[in-house]
Amino acid sequence: MEALDLDHASDIQNQYENAAGSVSGSREQREAGRISARKTLLRSQDLQPVGEPSVFHADRQSTALQKIARDGSAHLISLCFENNGKRVRHAITASSSEGSVNLFDPNYGEFSTTLPELPSMFQNLMTRYGSRLNGHLQLESMVIQRVE
Repeated sequence: MEALDLDHASDIQNQYENAAGSVSGSREQREAGRISARKTLLRSQDLQPVGEPSVFHADRQSTALQKIARDGSAHLISLCFENNGKRVRHAITASSSEGSVNLFDPNYGEFSTTLPELPSMFQNLMTRYGSRLNGHLQLESMVIQRVE
């Protein structure tokens, strides 16, 4: 595995923000623009989106976690948080293999767990985002895109 080039990662983030930020219109149009920008960026990094992304509201978190825990799958997960009427977005990744699920959050690192422990581990991660340090962010929804 190659070492992460922080300048390259920053360039990728800037490309995404420019592409996603250039879309205006309704909330649905802006979300479609973000999805299109994510797909373009994934392809530029030799990752192929598989199928259409799935959107899960926070109250369907257990269904979303079952989706990312499917054996042999890898996903890009875009988290949407609410904070005082504003939306804050953040991306994490997940992969699963042989009953183990790995999550990577660029802010907190990599976590590995079993399928039965995934809900607890994910809730602990969301608690970190809900802390005072992070401005009491509350998970609103997740967009999950399978990749290969």
